[in-house]
Amino acid sequence: MHLRLFLIHIWVASIGGAVVIAGLAMGYVTVATFIWGAVIGLALGIPAALLNWVYLRPNRSREIGWTWPIADRIRAAARQHPGR
Repeated sequence: MHLRLFLIHIWVASIGGAVVIAGLAMGYVTVATFIWGAVIGLALGIPAALLNWVYLRPNRSREIGWTWPIADRIRAAARQHPGR
């Protein structure tokens, strides 16, 4: 539970911050820049964090019924190429 919350906060803040920095760098210095940063951060950060959690905790995610085929493929590829 704590790992999931931590990952969600980190991913949302990172993506949202990157969007805000990009907007400000392009000269969009308005409230809308920050609103778009929050919306895009939430829209992309939550699924990314949950996918990351499924990758990090495969047994726990299977116990609660979260099986994402993409995470299984990533995990299988990591097992085939351990040095990468």
